[in-house]
Amino acid sequence: MATTYAAPGYDEKKYRKGIDTSFYNNAITNYTQQAEKQRATQLGEAQKTQQSALKQAYINRVQNQNKLNDSLTRSGIRGGATETSNLNIMNQYGNARAAANADYSNSVNQINQNVDQNIMDYTNDMNSRAEEYRQNTSQARWQADREDSLNQYNSAVEYWNNYYLDYYSGSSKKDLKKALKKAEANLKKAKTQAEKIRITQQIRGIQNRRGVIANSK
Repeated sequence: MATTYAAPGYDEKKYRKGIDTSFYNNAITNYTQQAEKQRATQLGEAQKTQQSALKQAYINRVQNQNKLNDSLTRSGIRGGATETSNLNIMNQYGNARAAANADYSNSVNQINQNVDQNIMDYTNDMNSRAEEYRQNTSQARWQADREDSLNQYNSAVEYWNNYYLDYYSGSSKKDLKKALKKAEANLKKAKTQAEKIRITQQIRGIQNRRGVIANSK
């Protein structure tokens, strides 16, 4: 049976091998480094804000304490009223410190969540683009192989076609019969694509010559 062109199948492992996606990996590394710098900067600013609030809370406590002491001294108030007033000032101070610390904790959590999410989103995007690049490149490699294989096939067919048309151009009917029988047997035993192509064109060359002889009568 005559051979026909068979395009190479898509071997994903073969065509994806060695595809360089370092551009996307480097992009992820660079983005992550910049994001970590931003995280450090933002955390530093949040800490400064916290320290400033704690400092202001302390200043307010001292100022309120001094004002209270002056007021109580001028009024000659002592005892329970003094203790209650001092307790109120300390409670206000404690509340201010708690609020500053809570704001700082919330800021830290928000900063970390934002940075982590941005890194994850960017990483996923780059990984997706890298995979798309692998797919496109592997498909392009496969297509190039298909085209190269087809060109090689057509070149071989053309070469052997011309060769056997010339080779059998003067052969007799008797010689052609023997040659055809042998060629058909060889085609059945052929194992390689190149061998099948050659023998197929040999058979066509024989048949072409036989047709010429038949038409010349």
